[in-house]
Amino acid sequence: MTLIADLTTLLGASQVLTGADCAPYCGDWSGHYTADPLAVVRPADTAQVAAVLRLASAHGVPVVPVSGRTGLVGGAMTTGGIMLSVERLNRIREIRPEARVAVVEAGVILSRLHDAADDLGLAFPLWFGARGSAMIGGVLATNAGGSNVLRYGSTRALCLGLEVVLADGRVLNLMSALHKDNSGYDLKDLFIGAEGTLGVITAAVMKLVPRPRAYATATLAARNLPDALTLLNRLQEATGGAVEAFEFMPDTYMRRLVEARPDVGEPFAQRHAVNILVEVGATAPRDADTLPDGSLPVVNLLEDVLAGMMEEGMVLDAQVAQKIGRAH
Repeated sequence: MTLIADLTTLLGASQVLTGADCAPYCGDWSGHYTADPLAVVRPADTAQVAAVLRLASAHGVPVVPVSGRTGLVGGAMTTGGIMLSVERLNRIREIRPEARVAVVEAGVILSRLHDAADDLGLAFPLWFGARGSAMIGGVLATNAGGSNVLRYGSTRALCLGLEVVLADGRVLNLMSALHKDNSGYDLKDLFIGAEGTLGVITAAVMKLVPRPRAYATATLAARNLPDALTLLNRLQEATGGAVEAFEFMPDTYMRRLVEARPDVGEPFAQRHAVNILVEVGATAPRDADTLPDGSLPVVNLLEDVLAGMMEEGMVLDAQVAQKIGRAH
């Protein structure tokens, strides 16, 4: 209880949760995992995170960092330890449009960074379903991939620098914003994907990219997975590597989709074993500007590639979205 008293003195009573007040942090969306923490603490800045870790280290109590709690594998659970939430470390410290980087704290919700980049004509290209609740610290700790990994890589590839608090409270400043940095060990990569086991990520320098001007999106059924890979390679060649999403959905996925969301329906009258959602993002005006007939070059290109593979028998069916915008 001395630790709880020390934490309360440090953070304030409202930011040290115990007992029933911990309930919102003690389960995950899957319902398979539950936590029984000694306390949930919510520091406001890096200095407070460091102080919490020093106290926990002195008392020999383990600390599990948590952020948006959107994971489904029990990674943000503890029994008898401290859950350290980064939700109050939620500032976008700086965006440098010319350098195409954003300096953000670990508690920034992913969709908020999306919106901030979009306001400047840029994009942060990590994109997945939990973007409205997942936080930067969590996506870094899990090295999240998202649906745009083909074009932009996983979270590790989108991170230039980190600020990390080690278990003994020391702050490691690795906040480089250099795209080309060959100066010794790249220590930040040890912490990305480490699930918080090596330290608590408190801030990061993230890459931004040009916002696509238009998208071409389609759902298709391929004859088999090798044919789907051929399609991906042809699209990458035809678009200059502009394929942003290429998501495989087997027939078992389609069956479960119908069970869970009968209102959505299936894309094809006949169920197929290999279904693909593909999206191409066009950043160049030549690919995104509307043609005199009202069509978009990037959509025409996708349709042409699909048509050719349908003639070869490798694509069995396809639906191309007509609305300009993201499908996922």
